[in-house]
Amino acid sequence: MLIIAISLLPTLLPVPANAACYDWPLRERLGEYAYDGDTIYVNIPGLPGEIAEMSVRVRGVDTPEIRGKCSAEKSLANKARDFARQSLKSAKRVEFCEPEWGRYGGRVVASVRIDGRALDQDLINQGLARPYDGKTKRQPWCQG
Repeated sequence: MLIIAISLLPTLLPVPANAACYDWPLRERLGEYAYDGDTIYVNIPGLPGEIAEMSVRVRGVDTPEIRGKCSAEKSLANKARDFARQSLKSAKRVEFCEPEWGRYGGRVVASVRIDGRALDQDLINQGLARPYDGKTKRQPWCQG
């Protein structure tokens, strides 16, 4: 059933204004729209309920992990998370562009635009993330 639903994803999604972007509704979890700086909760219309509640991984960045290996990483992760959450809360429009299934089950990878601004670039410009192509080994956030 899951395989069929996943293969039907492109045909079930609403037709976007811009052919490559979707304005999927944000989904609150514990009162927030993001787990961390690069993971956003959405509810994808047209999918069966059990898989409609997805997480979107922001393409193009690596943010520190909330459960990081050192206090510096955890602190920066909280700042990245708070930046993403505030950006999403104050947004008039959030778009998920060129989505594709991620390597890990239940997650989509997409470029994210908040009111026309690229979230990945905003995170990098704020010093809260590094560029990441999704393929190479990520660099550690902790020194030593």
